[in-house]
Amino acid sequence: MNKEKISKIIRATAFLLCAVTVFCVASSIYERKTYSGAWNYMGKLNEFYNMEENSVDYIGLGSSHMYCTLNPLEVWDESGIPGFVLATQQQPLTATYYYLKEAFKTQSPKYVILEGYMAIGGEQAEEGVIYDAVDPLKPSLNKIQLINALVDEDDRPNYIFNVLKYHSRWKDVTLKEAELAFDHKDDIYKGFVPLNGSFAAVNKIPDYSKATAGDIGEHNKKALADILAVTKENGAELVIMIAPYDAENEKILSAMKSVRDWAEENSVEVLDYSLRLDELSIDPAADYYDGSHLDTSGAAKISREIAKYLENNAIAENENVNKEKWNSDLDIYRKNFG
Repeated sequence: MNKEKISKIIRATAFLLCAVTVFCVASSIYERKTYSGAWNYMGKLNEFYNMEENSVDYIGLGSSHMYCTLNPLEVWDESGIPGFVLATQQQPLTATYYYLKEAFKTQSPKYVILEGYMAIGGEQAEEGVIYDAVDPLKPSLNKIQLINALVDEDDRPNYIFNVLKYHSRWKDVTLKEAELAFDHKDDIYKGFVPLNGSFAAVNKIPDYSKATAGDIGEHNKKALADILAVTKENGAELVIMIAPYDAENEKILSAMKSVRDWAEENSVEVLDYSLRLDELSIDPAADYYDGSHLDTSGAAKISREIAKYLENNAIAENENVNKEKWNSDLDIYRKNFG
């Protein structure tokens, strides 16, 4: 190969790298900034990316039923076992699979705790749900594969280069928003969404003996199988968690029965806290944010039970965890939420 051809290749490669860099920076400027408020998914993912490698012993995955139920800071306070919740609103099980692959890039959790609620999810997720799952992830092949799995081919460029999606904001973006693109805020709650409410809910205990397993769809069955496979490949154990839900809704009840049946068939343990609400003293007048999501007090009760489960499985002390930061974050959480 002569010098001229080599020079052309170098120039083309440099141009491509510059173009990709410009697109990535522009996307960071124009995309939605979910760094504040309860649903600050970008802040939560930044916190995860900034953690020391191999410093968490469990990963929680799923939808709002996961991030409103499992509080890693409560688990830490109870047991000294570190973990993280990688959940987004209505997170499709297909997205959960790619989130788990993302987690295994830097962490070696002993347990993968999957909340089963999104087995009710259809094959096509809403646009906003997909953006909530896609936008916070760092650019990578895994992110592109997630997009390809959830998005029709014609729409994929809008998700890969989301500056195209947010073109209507090009003229309106503020200097402060541009600065936020380079100020990657994190979130001390380790993926948990602390909600305080006074919703007078009712403890609805499911009766699986009277339920018929529903068809959760081939896409969800495949996602569950993929999640189990990648968990085993990485030397971890999968556990299904079922948080409180509307057990009077036959569709949801049937889906949860299907998840429990799948778990039994695949020798996956199920922690079904929807059956233990009275036993755990979940107070309908004080522990719910809405009809089927817990607030911080209800989440604390279940999180302490999860801590006991992890302790009973003799997880050794993690030498990579930054104890000082965890204790500092816990102190801040207690000041904010008691």
